Amino acid sequence: MTEQALTETDKPGFFSRLKVSPNYLLAILFLVSVFTTLDRQILSLLQEGMKADLSLTDSQLGMLALTFGIFHAAMAVPIGRLADTRFSRKSVLTACLGIWSAATAVCGVATNFVQLLIARLGVGGATAGYAPTAFSLVSDKFPIHKRSFAIAICMSGMTIGMILSMVAGGALAEAVGWRMTFILVGVPGILLVPLLMYTIQAPERGHADGIEEANEMGFSASMKYLMATPSFIFVVLGGAIKAVAFNGIIQWIPSFYIRKFDLTVGEVGMALGPILGVCMLSSILLSSFIADKMGQKDLRWHPWIISITLLLNFPFIYFAFAVDSYYLSLVCYAGATLMGTAMMGINNSMIQNAVPVQVRGTATAIKTAMLGLFGWGIGGAIVGVLSDSFGAQGSAEGLQTALIYVSLGLPIACVAFFLSSRSYAKDCEKAKQASVA
Repeated sequence: MTEQALTETDKPGFFSRLKVSPNYLLAILFLVSVFTTLDRQILSLLQEGMKADLSLTDSQLGMLALTFGIFHAAMAVPIGRLADTRFSRKSVLTACLGIWSAATAVCGVATNFVQLLIARLGVGGATAGYAPTAFSLVSDKFPIHKRSFAIAICMSGMTIGMILSMVAGGALAEAVGWRMTFILVGVPGILLVPLLMYTIQAPERGHADGIEEANEMGFSASMKYLMATPSFIFVVLGGAIKAVAFNGIIQWIPSFYIRKFDLTVGEVGMALGPILGVCMLSSILLSSFIADKMGQKDLRWHPWIISITLLLNFPFIYFAFAVDSYYLSLVCYAGATLMGTAMMGINNSMIQNAVPVQVRGTATAIKTAMLGLFGWGIGGAIVGVLSDSFGAQGSAEGLQTALIYVSLGLPIACVAFFLSSRSYAKDCEKAKQASVA
C-alpha cells in the first residue's frame, strides 16, 4: 500500500471530525440555549391564563419567580464545581437538559399553586447548569480574541427561545391552552438529550489557552482567588443589579401590554416575539464582534461597551412604559432590548478571561446564581409586589409604576461595569499565570 493510501486511510471520518469541530459544538450549545430560554421564559406569556384558571394573585406569580430564582441560585455553584472537577461537563449539561425539559412538561399537569411551584423549582435548578458547563466548554475551544463572539453565538439561541416563547407560545396558548403548551414546549428538549450526549466531544481544559494540563483548585482556594479579583466582583455585582431590572421587566412585559392596551396573549406574542428576537440576536452578535476587535487593542473596551449600552438603555425602557401610544411603546422597547442585551456575550467572556482555567465553571456559576436570585427571583417578585401595592390587584396602572421603579437599577449597573475596567486587563494576565501555577 502506498504512503498516500495510508495517509488517506488514517484520516478521521466525517463523524469523528464533526464531534471535535468547534463550530459543531457551538451549534449544539446553541440548540440547548434555545430550550433553556424557552422553558424558563414560557411562563411569562402563560401566567395570565394560569392566574385565571388557578385563581392566583400577582404576588403569587411573583413568588413563583422568587422561588425559581432562589433554587436556580442554590444549584448554580454545586453544578459549577462539577464543571471544574473531573466530572464530564458534557454529562452534567445533558442531565440538566433532561431534568428541566421534563419539569417544564410537568407544569402542564399542575392543578394548584404548590404543584406548579414544585415543577418550576425543577426548571430553575436544572437550567442553572447551562452557563457554567457550556461557557467552560466554549472557552476551551476558542482563544481570548475570539471568545466573546463565540459565546455570543452560543447565547444567541436565547433569541430563538425568546421568539418561540412569545410567538409560538402565544399561538399554542390560544389554540390548546396553557397546560398543553407547557407539555409541547418541554418534550423537544428531552429529544435533544441523546444528540448532546453522543455527538460532541468535550475539549481538554485549557486547550484554547495553550495549557496542556491545568491543576485542579479546591473550592476554598477558588473562592479566595475570585474574591481577590476586583473585575470579577464588579462584573457579578453589575450583572446582578442589571438583572433585577431587565429580567423583572422581561417576566412582566407581556402582562403590561395585555392590561394597558387590552391585547390578547396571541397579539402580545406576535408583537414582542420578533422585537425581542431580532433585537437580541443583532445586539448580542454585533456588540460581541466589536468587543473582540476593540479588545485586541485594549481589553478595557469589554467593560466600556457594556457601560455605554446600559447607560443608553434606561431612557428607552422608561419611555416604553411611560408613553400612552402602543406603537411608540413598542419602538422604545425595541431600543431598550438592543441596548440591554448588548452585554450578554461580553460579560460572560469577561468572567472566562479574568479567572484561571480551573475556576471558570465556579466563576460562571456564581454569576449564574446571582442572575437567578436577583434577576429571575427578586426582580420578578419585586415587580409583582409593587404592582399590587401601587394599584388595584391586576391593574395596568400598578404594574406600569412598578416597572418604571425597577428600571432605575440600569444606570447603577452601568457604574459597576465601568469600575471593573480599572483592573480587568491586569486580572486577565494574572489568570493566565495562575492557570499553570
